[in-house]
Amino acid sequence: MESPDVPWAKRDDARVKSRRADAPCRAALFFMEYLRSSGISSGKMIDIGCGSGRNAIFFAQSGFEVHAVDHSEEVLKDMDLHGVMPHCHNVTDYWLFDDDFFPLAMDILCYGDEPDEKHRISYRRELMRVMRRGGLFLLSVERRISRGRIEDEFSGFEVVA
Repeated sequence: MESPDVPWAKRDDARVKSRRADAPCRAALFFMEYLRSSGISSGKMIDIGCGSGRNAIFFAQSGFEVHAVDHSEEVLKDMDLHGVMPHCHNVTDYWLFDDDFFPLAMDILCYGDEPDEKHRISYRRELMRVMRRGGLFLLSVERRISRGRIEDEFSGFEVVA
């Protein structure tokens, strides 16, 4: 008899079911629409600071290979049941991915929460390292962060509305 703790034994868990029902946010829907209009319907993607995981699950169920990063083990629990590869670490630490690993990345309301410039520099350094040249990165931040600040801090990226 198998342990009830193995991942496949948890498929009926109420928490797993509720994640499946959570709709992606507007920024994720915008990114999906942009990707599809650009002819992109699959590929490796990193969801940085994935929160509840609803956006990562949305992209995984749409055919993308999604790696979700968050510092909370609880948030990442059972993400693999939805086709998402969970990675538990702080987004300002070294990311355990090869250089140029991701053609796609998204960050929805994580970057703006970094407390100081030192942490934001670490984040940007790791993002630049793991992103492929010419890759696409969706960054959604709160309105309190100006477009000018984003353009300055992400000077290696093309910033579009």
